[in-house]
Amino acid sequence: MPQLPALERSLLSIGRTIPLSESEPQANRNMARRSPTPEPSHGRGLAETVLNGLLQVLTITEKVSSIAYPPLQVPVGALLVVLKAYKKCKEANETIKSLIMRIESLNEMLRDISPTGHGEPSPALKQRLDAFAKKVQSIVNDAKALQSRGRLAKLLSAADYTEKVKSWFEELCWHVHSLVLAGTIDITLTVHEIAIGQQHGFTEMGRRFDNVDEGIEGIRNDIHSLGTNAIPGLRYVPHARFDFGRSGRSACDQGTRVEVLEKIYSWLRPGTQAQEDLSDPLSDVDVEWDSGRPILWIHALAGAGKTTLAETVARRCHAEGILAASFFCARDGDRSDILCIIQNIASDLAQYWPQFRDALFAASKANPHIQVASASQQIKTLLVEPLHVAKAQGEPPKNLIVIVDALDECKDDSADSTLLHALSLHISLLAPLKFIITSRPVANITRGFRALEALLQNTQELPLDRVTPALTERDIVTFLRRRFKEIGKQYRGLDEDWVSEEKVKHLARLSEGLFIYAATVASFVEDKRALDPRRQLDVLLPPALAESTPIPNGPAGSRFAVLDTLYGQVLHSSFESPYPPLQARVKRVLGTIALAEERLSPSELASLLGDTTDSIWGIIHPLRSVLAVPSEDEAHRGIRIIHLSFADFLIDRNRCTDKAFYIHSPTQHSLVALRCLELMQSLKYNICEIDSEHACLLNNEVLDLPARIAQHISPALRYACKYWTRHLCRAEIGEDLLVMLEGFCEAHLLHWLEALSLLGCVDGAVDALQSVQVFLNALKGRSLRATEAPSLLYDCERVVRAFYPIISTSSLHMYSTVAIFAPLDSPLHHLAAEDARPSLAMRVGADQTWSSTLASRATGTSNIRALAFSPDGMCVACGDEEGTIQLRNTHTGAQMQVLEGHTNCVLCVKFSLTGKELLSGSSDGTVYVHDVATGARLHEWREQSDAVFSVAWSLDGVLAASASGNDTVRLRKVASPEKMVVLQHDSEHHYVSDVVFAPNGDILFGSSATCYIWDTRSINWDADANITLIRKLAHDSEIRVVAVSPDSRLVACGLESGRIVLWNKSDGRQLRSLPGRTHVISLAFYPNNLLAAAYRSSPFILWDVTTGAPVKTMINDQATHAAAFAPDGLLIVHAIGSQVQIRLWPSEFKQAISFVGGVVQRCRLYTIAPRSTADGLEPLGLAATSPTGKHVLAGYWDKLRIYEASTGRCMRVIRHDSSSVLTTTWSPMGNLFACAQKDGVVNVWKADTGERVGNFPGHSSDDVTAVAFMPNEQHILFGSNDGEICKGRMGQKGKKMTSDVLFQSDGNMIVALAVSSDGQWILSAVNGSWQRPPDPPSADLLAIPSRQPVEHSGGYYSLRLHDATGRVVWIEHHPSFISSVAFSDDCTRALAGNSEGEVFLYDLTQLIPLGHVVSRSSPPLAVPERRLRPPCMDQIKYLSFTADCRGIVTDGSHAFLSPEQRPLRIQPNPASPRFAAAYFYEDGWLWRIDPADSNPRRLSWIPPSFRHDMNRYNPSLSWSAHAHTIAMKTREGRLAILDASQC
Repeated sequence: MPQLPALERSLLSIGRTIPLSESEPQANRNMARRSPTPEPSHGRGLAETVLNGLLQVLTITEKVSSIAYPPLQVPVGALLVVLKAYKKCKEANETIKSLIMRIESLNEMLRDISPTGHGEPSPALKQRLDAFAKKVQSIVNDAKALQSRGRLAKLLSAADYTEKVKSWFEELCWHVHSLVLAGTIDITLTVHEIAIGQQHGFTEMGRRFDNVDEGIEGIRNDIHSLGTNAIPGLRYVPHARFDFGRSGRSACDQGTRVEVLEKIYSWLRPGTQAQEDLSDPLSDVDVEWDSGRPILWIHALAGAGKTTLAETVARRCHAEGILAASFFCARDGDRSDILCIIQNIASDLAQYWPQFRDALFAASKANPHIQVASASQQIKTLLVEPLHVAKAQGEPPKNLIVIVDALDECKDDSADSTLLHALSLHISLLAPLKFIITSRPVANITRGFRALEALLQNTQELPLDRVTPALTERDIVTFLRRRFKEIGKQYRGLDEDWVSEEKVKHLARLSEGLFIYAATVASFVEDKRALDPRRQLDVLLPPALAESTPIPNGPAGSRFAVLDTLYGQVLHSSFESPYPPLQARVKRVLGTIALAEERLSPSELASLLGDTTDSIWGIIHPLRSVLAVPSEDEAHRGIRIIHLSFADFLIDRNRCTDKAFYIHSPTQHSLVALRCLELMQSLKYNICEIDSEHACLLNNEVLDLPARIAQHISPALRYACKYWTRHLCRAEIGEDLLVMLEGFCEAHLLHWLEALSLLGCVDGAVDALQSVQVFLNALKGRSLRATEAPSLLYDCERVVRAFYPIISTSSLHMYSTVAIFAPLDSPLHHLAAEDARPSLAMRVGADQTWSSTLASRATGTSNIRALAFSPDGMCVACGDEEGTIQLRNTHTGAQMQVLEGHTNCVLCVKFSLTGKELLSGSSDGTVYVHDVATGARLHEWREQSDAVFSVAWSLDGVLAASASGNDTVRLRKVASPEKMVVLQHDSEHHYVSDVVFAPNGDILFGSSATCYIWDTRSINWDADANITLIRKLAHDSEIRVVAVSPDSRLVACGLESGRIVLWNKSDGRQLRSLPGRTHVISLAFYPNNLLAAAYRSSPFILWDVTTGAPVKTMINDQATHAAAFAPDGLLIVHAIGSQVQIRLWPSEFKQAISFVGGVVQRCRLYTIAPRSTADGLEPLGLAATSPTGKHVLAGYWDKLRIYEASTGRCMRVIRHDSSSVLTTTWSPMGNLFACAQKDGVVNVWKADTGERVGNFPGHSSDDVTAVAFMPNEQHILFGSNDGEICKGRMGQKGKKMTSDVLFQSDGNMIVALAVSSDGQWILSAVNGSWQRPPDPPSADLLAIPSRQPVEHSGGYYSLRLHDATGRVVWIEHHPSFISSVAFSDDCTRALAGNSEGEVFLYDLTQLIPLGHVVSRSSPPLAVPERRLRPPCMDQIKYLSFTADCRGIVTDGSHAFLSPEQRPLRIQPNPASPRFAAAYFYEDGWLWRIDPADSNPRRLSWIPPSFRHDMNRYNPSLSWSAHAHTIAMKTREGRLAILDASQC
């Protein structure tokens, strides 16, 4: 018989009794039994061996259950019988092996509850065992039913048969795993005799109410602190201050650390005389001391007393009036957030320095999102710039000290500390600030201080662990002697010297320089509950003496062997031989304290764990030597582990060897995650009960919101909302936890987002949701049953990505936004509608499923011209036309950093392979190398050309290339940029469009129609630095972009013509050509011979380069200025104007890209991503709402559609044989509508029947650019490019009609028309030609222009008032393009809006008095003009007076009118459409103005993808609002209709 592998041998002998390990946790014991997976060649024999092993462990289960829990014996026995019939199912081998290990765990758990274990199972565990027995019996019944089928039936469905058997094993595996996990929690972490606590009854209830009151009071204190210290817009962490009352920190004992403190004080006050009798603590170390350096870095290993030193120094600086700020970091909550440090420093400094405070207020207001910006951006905005302003106003204070303690406890995975990197950039600008920073000498902090040149030159080091050992031991002896003396005073029978000097010194030696050891010893001996200091000391000394011999060099962690012994003695002394319920409580409480993300008070911990507060106090009281425990009357204070080495001890099996106290982290995380999910069941819509009249406000506009949060979101619930995902992703998942997660996902995801919005924690939501999806997807097919939870979490992730700006700023508006704009198939769309019941409804334009666009963000007013992903895909760089580069988070689109310096358009950006540097080129001829983390400009190179069109990095980051408009490429060594090679080529007068490095080191660039390939490896940088041209690849069209395959084998050249030409790089052979319609703007190779291509204004395509066939296309109907593909192949970013869209390739596309490593997990997240949807129509040209709001007209290339606004139903389609529609208008009462078309034809239709009642021929083939109905709806006016204003009369159906010319102005274009309510007056906006327009004879004018004609952008612009005959009676010249005009109802006021966003109000009273009796004045009058809105970048496309005439409203603004500015006669008519509410869009919001109240209120946030076109040069009508109907042309050119009639 051949030798069997280890697994088979172990399975054959599995029936032997398995001894229970005394100290090993159950999960670890299971892992220890695992053996290598057998080779598949063992075949059928292996299958039988595996199944035999399963049968044997089940036999053990049957026997054990007969003792532990008899009801389980029957179904297990039946399962044994059935499984014996399925020995040949080798397809389930892996599942069976997993099942064996889980049943082993079940057997051990059953032993634990047998009479020899913990005794009778708890009622909860009995219930679980009964449920498990039923599930096993159900599987048995299914198996028996299948087994009873005839042999022929089994043969005919062999595949189904095998799959069914496999599914039984998987289901059984899951049920066993869930039972074992739940049983383990029940046995080891849950108190069986919980009913004992009920005897305290009403006493405990009263205590809990007191604790709640105290907790709320504590939160209110924090809120008061926030209101006092925080600057609006900044996050302030009061418990990070040195003087936070509940910190538990203490200063150095008197007489200790004297030399070290004196050393620090000499740095604080350079030039002061040190005490002569003190020795230098660093006399044994070669450390140069320079008090003039602005940074002092104090570093040492854990437990050396760094925090105590920092606290001591902070108190002295505060007393001397030189402490500007302090921040004591910790691993929990906001104190671990790097970004909070700078905000706290700025806020504290503002309290100290009034001039700085004023400057900081201004900076915070100007940068509303600075709290989520990068550390370097924060330092620049919140410290450097306000300091500069404050210092300019007077002499600054001297030597302001900033203390940052325990920097290593912040969450920071960067290579050289994010904070230090940012500090290195600005340290020279931060005077008069001096920084004291303490930390352990961890790698990234050490590297930051010693590798960053700016810090190296400005930092003084103080290595505490290199202080003379004799001084440290002396200080510990002093500390212990004083503490023992104090203890002696507290007890009768003890004198001050009750501990001998020998014992004190012995304990000091055992501490090995760790003050935490000495502090723990003192706290343990002093324990008030023990009341016997001598006994407590005797408990420590015997094991201490045993450990007095030197510890030999051993594995990592031996440094803490003595400390671990001490911790073990503390635990055993506090809980001697704990009975199982007490042991469970201890592990549960200590495990939660050790693994919690924030400090929790006893009452908060009780709420989180579902325990009584008395139970918590009973655990923590005996542990005062290792825990900072609040007094019982201060339950709101957090429990603090005095030193983190105790937490590390508890969760490290190699250090904590007693299973009574060892915390198995995954099991503990399971318990905490379960409790978090249970707590979040209380989440609900409007949890803070904000009044309905305030529902339109943003979070920061609700004045009493902090108090409401404190009242309605308990600290435990707040903790659960912030951290449930972290615990879940580190937990073992069982049925209980999965069911709870499913229930939460089905009902409370939106409520959770509301809570995060209120708590200001939305930034991490996408990461949290993704981490859970990755975690659950990794378990699929192995140990997790089928669940819809990942799909619901994905839906929530899409909601956060799409609506992040509103979720982060307004908790209640979030619901209406999701209900209106989320896809109809989104589960959260329906939940939002049920919760919020939004009064605003989308009738047309809603997506059915999520589109490919993950996030769409407006970056400002400047167009984006360059894009690039960071190598990890987490950041995208956006270069704009103004010379600014924004770094944005790809998860949320939020701005992370702003890089400045270029003075003109940024044309190219490129990340280095490490992602730490960014290369950028500009049309101003400069090339910059930026530090991504800090925003620092590392290098600046100026090219000879006036533009740099492309930049590139070599893969090793050694070389940087830049392509210029003077036909050259410059190649530099980044480390020594003075060494440069200029690559010349033979094209004349052509710029280099793109440059790229091949993975093998060659450099390629495209110029004109030729691609050049050069060998950079041939360069001799120490000689003439010549470079060899390898070959040229000629094309028939100009090259736009170049890409090289990962193996350097293929070259792809994207052309102006749209084609992509593929070449063999090694021999220059052309392989194939891929067609395209518009020019190529981006290319990226991916594995499996795939090439992604982005085009200017046509679909993006994924090509198979081996076949030349498209694998997938992605819709792109708009002009794209720049695009980039993520390195992992998941995302695309492209820019449309100033908007950046982050899009996801459809799922079919991603299946074609197979990567390795972590990317595989990320790909799994999106396998459920639905395809992008469209309405199937051609792009929308314009949209117009009728004055009554009943209908919406949508214009397309060859058709018109009329929609019923209240239902969204398309009433009719009108086709026309003319060219595309340029503009449209409705008659005053909405009975008719007119469309002006490209060929100059104007058609008029009836709205109710679609009958054409007007057909007016073109005007000299010039476009009609403005149309307006007369009030009687019998006549129509239209103006054209040729300067004519014509008047036509409606006639019979289909008959072409003539029109009369009312006005003619050669060389001028009529761009806007308005008719007075009585039809007697006409306003026209005229765009003049390059020639200055002639003014009408002054004799014909009733009023003269107030300004002379002004040439602007090649034209002259004017506003004209005509009488009914067309005669011009007044003219006003304008400096910019007039885009819209309007009359007031009484004709006494006129409005004009221009392309700069300005609105002008004119008083026509003297021209058109009430009654319209016009008398000429001599000389002519000047019409009063008022500008109502400062200029902005948005063109005014529509404007009118509000219904009450107290203000004006445009498509994007609102302005109040003073009484003297209002029309003279106001006669509101509630029946008139003009009396309805007015709506406008501004700053991303839809606003409403009610007739009875001119104060606008927010109605809904509009996602960028639904916003109308903001292109100031596009005159097409894309926004229209009348009555309660809003019609919009979306960014994708689709129609959206919103119904606000129920608002």
